[in-house]
Amino acid sequence: MQMTSQLRQALLCLAMAVLTACSSSSDSTTVAADFSAMGVKGTVSGQNVTIDLSGLGNCTTTLENMVMEVQASGYSVSPDPRVARNYSAPVDYTITAPDGSQATYKVTVKGAACNNTAPISTPTTKTCPTHSYGTTGYELVFKACDTSTGNNTFYDKTECVRDNTTGLIWQGQTAASTGLRANDQYKSNFDSTAELQKYSGTVSIYIAPNQTDVDASTNSIGYKNAVNDTNLCGYSNWRLPTKDELLGIVDSSATAAPYINTTWFPNTPQYGWYWTSSPYAGHASLAWGVDFFKGNADYGYRGDRDGYYDGVLVRLVR
Repeated sequence: MQMTSQLRQALLCLAMAVLTACSSSSDSTTVAADFSAMGVKGTVSGQNVTIDLSGLGNCTTTLENMVMEVQASGYSVSPDPRVARNYSAPVDYTITAPDGSQATYKVTVKGAACNNTAPISTPTTKTCPTHSYGTTGYELVFKACDTSTGNNTFYDKTECVRDNTTGLIWQGQTAASTGLRANDQYKSNFDSTAELQKYSGTVSIYIAPNQTDVDASTNSIGYKNAVNDTNLCGYSNWRLPTKDELLGIVDSSATAAPYINTTWFPNTPQYGWYWTSSPYAGHASLAWGVDFFKGNADYGYRGDRDGYYDGVLVRLVR
């Protein structure tokens, strides 16, 4: 079939129209991109992006140090939105297409709860009452002021107790098999490398302990050093009490052994016998102790003597 001249002319015009439409290009700089921060997607108006974080409440990230997420498939983004930066003022992002065309977006982040403009809450510091000790009886030892509550704190009785009458602070004890200050920690009482305090194994012959004997964990001095290393109740100057000092906490009004105020000195065993730093005059191998089963002072061998000795407890003082 032959095409008429009129039809041929019409088809030519249509082809030219299509070619003209396809060859036309847009100068628009708008590029499809999604901006979001902290899971909140931004609203795009032209090339202005607004991200409103006010609905997030108490945000953990402030505008001064936050990251952005930009979804623009196939396009590059500058600056890198994954790097934390300050968004307290608008930030410009340039989106570059594979063909080199670019679009610039101005990103504004809002939200009073997240932009750190609200004052930062500062914990309230409370003042504790001034603590002063009494003049009689026993008392817990002051530890510190808890400024969050305004209350003074004190060490437990198993750590230390103060005798208000003398001002001495006594080491507390813990229950059996509970460690360093347990009430089943029996010790020897060597305190000199010059005195003949240690039984030699031969009848009536004594020798001077060596420094290892004195510093051993099974000896009163070694025990004292170990307690001082713990800084018990904030102190490192604990020592063995004298005979008179230790007798000062004997409670003769008790109705049964041990003769000590067990409310303030818990974990004192019924047959509690404790070393003192007082030597027994006339025999270097003997030292004074206080027997809380009887409520009096007595002396004993500082170390083993043919099985007549199984150790004595220690309660330090400062």
